[in-house]
Amino acid sequence: MVPGEDPLPPAFIELPESPAGDPCAAERDPVPAGLSATYALGWDDGLVGPLSPEQASHRDETGLPYVAVLHAEGDARAVVRVAWAERRAEIDVLDDAGEPTSMDEFRVDDDGSLFLLHHTDGEPISVAPSEEHVVRTVSYGRDGQAVCGLDDGGFLQTSAEIDRPHTDRPAFGTWQEVLAIAGIEGADLSGTTGPPPLPVNDDGDRWAPGHPLRPGDLEAMFTPGARARESGDPVEIKVVDAGEVSLPSGRLLATDPGYLTRDLRPDEGPLAARVAPGSYPVELSIAQYLENDWGTVAGARVVVSDEPVVSWELGLREGESEADLRDEEFFGFGVDTGTASFTDVEAIPAVADAAQEVLGSLDDGYRTVDDGDLVMWHAGYGDGSYPVWVGRDSDGAVAAFVADMLILDGPDGSTAGP
Repeated sequence: MVPGEDPLPPAFIELPESPAGDPCAAERDPVPAGLSATYALGWDDGLVGPLSPEQASHRDETGLPYVAVLHAEGDARAVVRVAWAERRAEIDVLDDAGEPTSMDEFRVDDDGSLFLLHHTDGEPISVAPSEEHVVRTVSYGRDGQAVCGLDDGGFLQTSAEIDRPHTDRPAFGTWQEVLAIAGIEGADLSGTTGPPPLPVNDDGDRWAPGHPLRPGDLEAMFTPGARARESGDPVEIKVVDAGEVSLPSGRLLATDPGYLTRDLRPDEGPLAARVAPGSYPVELSIAQYLENDWGTVAGARVVVSDEPVVSWELGLREGESEADLRDEEFFGFGVDTGTASFTDVEAIPAVADAAQEVLGSLDDGYRTVDDGDLVMWHAGYGDGSYPVWVGRDSDGAVAAFVADMLILDGPDGSTAGP
């Protein structure tokens, strides 16, 4: 940096290299060997609901969450959190004071193997030129790239060709290979019996695993007259018939219609879930405010069949997996023009120019283009990223698609449906 100039913006801050010579190499402090395991329902500065090894093994087999606290001489040195039903495991390595020195998030991949998704250093590091102290994070991609960044998300640096650390998903008590990834060697995982060797916290919280974004009540979202809230304000649901969308290939594309003039990237392509070729009704859910006449689109639904939806899943494209998502994350479609749309991937050449002509002129909040080759609508709050949920009937067939504009408050206050 030239003296007198402003510091470089966060996007250009350089992370110091680790001892391994790689700025994205995870930092690992030494961990004592010969740790022993005690099982519980949680760890909150003490064991929450201590479990016998047999009880923990049963929870492991059935996918229920539990923790293994690794300790030496009465001090906890690592906490292993396991929830196979959510396809995840987490390992925090602790220092002498019980503070994390590293945090690793593992996921079960679609093939059943276990891989390291995300690493966080426990201790801040100093970065040039500002000498700001930040926490290093490393996210491991499916494409062999590791993205190294800061805890505030203000900087990303990609390091090429770093394979995800991975191993077989371990059976209960055979965690040696996974623990080695987290820098722990020689732990005894047979489990302690008798009185707990660690303090018990009867008032502590059980561990509850997180998960990627889940849909709200999508049925209520398309029920006329249903009441919901948007940012705490009461709204009433109004359902509008937006015409039909033609899907000659059965491959639905949810996209910003302004993107149709360019070659779509793989992460902008059609959903992997397909339906039979045909034309399908499109409905819009309008969140109508009770205190004024203003309303906005809460969601758009493609009705594939009249069969009841018994389950909802996140719409994925080819090559995407929920295993790559952290808590509350989702794969979605991007919007830069404030407008969203449904079309068939094969219809792009026919509708791209027409879509450009009507962008910004959606007087009723939506528009059908070229007799249903494209249905477009105002995208909730505007620019951003939005998930598509795939509804399946009791036979597993696709019964509906819902583009969720993420404006309705969920039961926990999140924006994930009424």
